[in-house]
Amino acid sequence: MSAVPPSFSPSSSFISPIPSPSSSTASLTAARTHQHRLNAAQEQRTYRDSCQRLISHISSVSSLCSELRNANQSKFPIFYPMNKPVVQRTKTLDMDVNGSVIMDAVRRSSVQSANHADTFNTQLEQHRLLSHDNTKDLNILGLDLKLGHSSADITTLESKSIANLLNDRLEQSLRHLERLHARIADTSSKVLVTGDLNSGKSTFVNALLKREILPIDQQPCTNIFCEVLDAMLNDGLEQVHAIPSVENYNRLDPETYHIIEMRHLYRVITEDHEQYKMLKIYTNDARTMQESLLHNGVVDIALIDSPGLNTDSVKTTAVFARQEEIDVVVFVVSAENHFTLSGKEFLWNAANEKTHIFIVVNRFDSIRDKDRCKRLILEQIRQLSPATYADADDLVHFVSAGNVDLELGSRKVDAPDFARLEQRLRAFVLENRTKSKLLPAKNYLINLLMDINMLAGSNEKKASNEYAQATMELERDLPAYEHLLRVRDRVLHQVEKVAESTVSSIQIHAQNKLNQAVENIGNAINTIEYPGILLIWQYAQDIADSMVQKLLKDVRQEENHARQETSVCLEHIHSMGQEHLGTYPLAGDVNKMCLKNRDRRVTITVEATDFFDLVLDDKLSGATLSLGAAAMVGGRMLGFKDAVSSIWSVSSMMGGSNVRRWVVPAVGIASVGLMVYIISDMRSAVERKLVKKIKHAVRETCYVEAQSQRMGRESRKILRIEGWEIQNRIQKAIEEKEQKRSETETFAVATCEKAQFFSSILTTSQSLLEKVECIQTDSNLSVKASS
Repeated sequence: MSAVPPSFSPSSSFISPIPSPSSSTASLTAARTHQHRLNAAQEQRTYRDSCQRLISHISSVSSLCSELRNANQSKFPIFYPMNKPVVQRTKTLDMDVNGSVIMDAVRRSSVQSANHADTFNTQLEQHRLLSHDNTKDLNILGLDLKLGHSSADITTLESKSIANLLNDRLEQSLRHLERLHARIADTSSKVLVTGDLNSGKSTFVNALLKREILPIDQQPCTNIFCEVLDAMLNDGLEQVHAIPSVENYNRLDPETYHIIEMRHLYRVITEDHEQYKMLKIYTNDARTMQESLLHNGVVDIALIDSPGLNTDSVKTTAVFARQEEIDVVVFVVSAENHFTLSGKEFLWNAANEKTHIFIVVNRFDSIRDKDRCKRLILEQIRQLSPATYADADDLVHFVSAGNVDLELGSRKVDAPDFARLEQRLRAFVLENRTKSKLLPAKNYLINLLMDINMLAGSNEKKASNEYAQATMELERDLPAYEHLLRVRDRVLHQVEKVAESTVSSIQIHAQNKLNQAVENIGNAINTIEYPGILLIWQYAQDIADSMVQKLLKDVRQEENHARQETSVCLEHIHSMGQEHLGTYPLAGDVNKMCLKNRDRRVTITVEATDFFDLVLDDKLSGATLSLGAAAMVGGRMLGFKDAVSSIWSVSSMMGGSNVRRWVVPAVGIASVGLMVYIISDMRSAVERKLVKKIKHAVRETCYVEAQSQRMGRESRKILRIEGWEIQNRIQKAIEEKEQKRSETETFAVATCEKAQFFSSILTTSQSLLEKVECIQTDSNLSVKASS
């Protein structure tokens, strides 16, 4: 038996061939309901899949950021590309030809059917990527030194300071990624209601709840974050939990919060808020799940009312930080004041993650020229958030929240504009969670990965160029280094050879000249006048001093000659050094040669024996020899016996007494003669004896050899000073060259490692970027794919 269609009654006995209007409408409604359920189921599957993939990619990006931060801190300070044009936030979509075409598409897409939504999203994404490629600006990791509302020049900072700033940005990104991970993993959704001071944020939240929960006043009164949640999350109890520490809050632990009565809420918010960081307000909503935003039956919602942005800098900073934990931002702007600087700054900051922001233009009923107000505010939105402007029909609403009836049980129908706002906000938060909850996270990951791509690419290129330059420099410097090594051995050998040749020449010349001077030392006596026998001792002293001074003079002449020769050699050696080392001062000084007088003197003393010279001169010696030879010959001729006999005969004839009388005078005459001879020869004797004495002293002391060697040593010392200077300079040049080469080699190794590191970072980030971009965050596309 076949199944009976549900639109037919089993008891009917007649089936009309033409369906009735009521049955056709019911079938159409059922089909639509069935399709809606299928679409909802498909969207949930898409959401879960995209959610899991996003969580995985957030962990991968966190690891990548940690690796980049650690490298920046310890090993590879990140180079910040500062030669890129700065992007003005107010010109996110430039009004060029491409921009005009895209904005035309944007305007058309706001009024066209959903069939063209994917086309617009593609165009908008292409424009975003095109703008990014053209500007090369960093979104998340960009360094912007703020001085009030103006920016300082980052190029004035040192590289170390820039690396520290980048490290701070990476730390902020890591913290944000942790919050992003927790936010995506959280099944609930947080809706932040923020805006400028006294723009009607609390009034708007009350209008959404259809109850006067939050206190309102003509003056700004919200000074603390107020988070409104469904009372079902608090076991159905309506309570206000005043929380001193948000991190330690636990609903099940009363020690972590204070319960505040509803009637005291105004006082706590306006006056006693200093001791609390947040208020959690659990409230019931009697409306149906299809009407209530908090009690919706789909997902837990938290409505967070924040202090005004321009209340003070501390609260404004807190709101800026809080938006990173938020899934959906509802920005309330006064229709009377439009967007202030604080509001613009908030939207610019939020744009790094949230491309779509729900904007409520409140108190619109008080505006007289409503068309002009809409036009001006939409123009501001177009500049601040192009994606929001593109979906302005769904995301931008001009209402008056104060006109909503808040009486309990009231059945008064809301104004069409506000009813439409509620419907679109509910759809944005609940039905299109892939767009409201996941798209901001995806957008943040894309921006962050594109920043990492740019940093990694710039640093990889810079490191590769530095490595190539260092390698080229090493290759270009190698011949000069090897030339220095060859020069060191060759020049030092040549210097030693030239120096020794000069020293040897000086020694030989000095020895010859001094030997000649010693041989002619007697010529020094010619200049001394003989004073007579009475001053013969003084004469002897003068002779000794004259010969010593004469020899000393000759020695000094040789020293001057040695200086001249050494100076010539010194200049030659210096020119050899300058040929390879360039100009440098002369190190050796010939004026420092031979300065010690004690090394030159020969000392002789005059003695009494120096005045007597018993050795006959050559003539007397010859006569004596001749007389002796004649006597020998005569003795042989006459006979020795005859000679003795003759002498004896003569003595006999004279008698002994006569001989004795003649002997005494003869001896006296001989003595007087001898004395006269000695005295007359004393001048010659002393001259001869002193000349012999000084020559003997010179020979005994090896004076000539000692003086020539001394001059050679002095010359060698001066020449070696110059040689050592050349050696030291060459060695210093070699050491400097080796140190420079070592530094260059170390730098080349470091840059090679740096290039490899950033190349790896670039590859990883590009791969992650492709994976993140493939995550489905458009529910319309998923529904089309399923159908």
